[in-house]
Amino acid sequence: MGTFRALLVIDTEGYGSHRQDQFRALRGEIRRVVREAAEASGFGAELASVPFREDTGDGMLAALPTDLMPLLLDRFPQRLQEALEAAAPALRGRGSRLRLRVALHHGPMDDADPEDAGASSAVVEVNRLLGARPLKDALLLSDPEVSHVAFLLSAETYRTYVALGEVALRPSQCTPVEVAVKEYERPGYLYVPKPSRRPLDPEPAPAPAPAPAERPPAPGLGAVTFNGDGTQAAFGNSVGGDLRQERR
Repeated sequence: MGTFRALLVIDTEGYGSHRQDQFRALRGEIRRVVREAAEASGFGAELASVPFREDTGDGMLAALPTDLMPLLLDRFPQRLQEALEAAAPALRGRGSRLRLRVALHHGPMDDADPEDAGASSAVVEVNRLLGARPLKDALLLSDPEVSHVAFLLSAETYRTYVALGEVALRPSQCTPVEVAVKEYERPGYLYVPKPSRRPLDPEPAPAPAPAPAERPPAPGLGAVTFNGDGTQAAFGNSVGGDLRQERR
């Protein structure tokens, strides 16, 4: 049956949208922030020495001892958010951005042989969580300058650790979602350490009001000059005085 492991899998949002010359530096930054957050959370040595770990270029997969799950749930999300926040200004200066999606699950796997460990159903399940639409939307619909990471917990991990009060993370901090990826259809629980919403697009400036149309002149005889000897007066259609009318 294998040994129960805490499975941590990480992926980078929009990795392929970066330029080719940015990939190497971005991969190094991913490894650095994850290592820094793990060390700040108290499991840096375990992450560096696990028997089963895969670096995917734009992320990683690691099978850790289950007794580290409280650190993975209570400390790691905040420490990873903070590490990404600190890295953001320098990345922006290089025309880049780093935001991470993380899935957490636990289950049995035989990691004595690294060649076969990745074929376990637990590894397949945690990777399905990583590809879930709600996890992707959690970053897509948030402010990229505020929310740098989002976590999706499997139903088993949520029930075992969060719902039963085994960790400090509260059920009220997690949002139930439906995960449907390929043949996998299960509930999951979304947790964003620093939630936000995507900034609203600025409203377009209102179009200027059209200029009022000029009123056409009233119908009449055209331009008329009145010359009179003596007093002249004109009221409406009545004219008084000694007037001569000349049409022009």
